[in-house]
Amino acid sequence: MGHEGPDSKGFVYFLIKDYLTFALEGSQSAPATNSVAKTLRKAATFLQGIKKQEFELCINKLNVGSIEAAKRALPVLLREVYSDGTDNWGRLVALYVFCGVLVRHLRRNDIPEEELVEEIAECVAQYTWTHKAAWIKENGGWEKGFVEYFQHDNPGFVKYFQQKSPLLSYAKLAAITGIVAAFSFVIYQH
Repeated sequence: MGHEGPDSKGFVYFLIKDYLTFALEGSQSAPATNSVAKTLRKAATFLQGIKKQEFELCINKLNVGSIEAAKRALPVLLREVYSDGTDNWGRLVALYVFCGVLVRHLRRNDIPEEELVEEIAECVAQYTWTHKAAWIKENGGWEKGFVEYFQHDNPGFVKYFQQKSPLLSYAKLAAITGIVAAFSFVIYQH
């Protein structure tokens, strides 16, 4: 799947799977195989460094303990994050960082890493491909738009992340937590 062009669902899946593996293994993971994966790793590491507490708080509030619960919660969460209609590269990276924190959290529940990465990557790739592929293409695609946006000489993303949380404002966190809790309650009741 990783050998497909950057405008394919397979590429998105490969990219997310690479990042989730990196999120679990850190410096022990294999080197990134292309410039997009390398850029995602760097941007995600930067974002997680300055927003770590917010991501951890969100994961703890959601209280997701299984792959099945995560797969039910992620589409609801992703729709809520984008409910204001705003798309940008920083927000996309923030979503992937959230998923990286989620897989590390779920790993503590003795879920096999390979299954965890596969399932979450497939869910997030499907969402990205279905809902964000057109925006990604309109904004230069992965290889041009994404990689260029996160170049060292483009300080826009640093300022963006430092000024506000692109993903996890406290109001957004409360809304997401409430939606996921209500959704989970309905699922478990039927």
